[in-house]
Amino acid sequence: AAHAATINSFENAEDSSLVEKKKLEYSQMLERESGASWKEATVAVQCLMNDYAGIEVRSEILFSTGLEYLGRLKERAHATLTCSNSHELMRCQEALDLMDVGELIMHAANERKETRGKHVRIDYPYTNLIYDNKFITVQQVDGKPMVEWRSRT
Repeated sequence: AAHAATINSFENAEDSSLVEKKKLEYSQMLERESGASWKEATVAVQCLMNDYAGIEVRSEILFSTGLEYLGRLKERAHATLTCSNSHELMRCQEALDLMDVGELIMHAANERKETRGKHVRIDYPYTNLIYDNKFITVQQVDGKPMVEWRSRT
């Protein structure tokens, strides 16, 4: 709220570079003659998350490998996703959003270097009492994930 009070004017959305970038991305998806569908992209990210960030076994090696594969999947999806109508376009964007969320989940899970509840790390088998009453926040800053520990109190 304090930040909002300091804003004197708003940028015209139509003039935003992000809007231009997204318009181009959406147009490319709609104009492609062939490529991957939103269903393929969604299944790929689900399988990748299950294999590299699943709840049965977790480790730093799995997270780093999963992040590498997820990065490749995102690049490929941006280059090949195709759709023929606005419904499929929305689904393509959902698949890309799932990839972004998956990346943030892997970064947060990798930062928690302990076993706690269903978060079982084979490389950190014990609960660390230092992390009691703390939680992790993850956000994208300049396109990069930033992980931060916060106290609950």
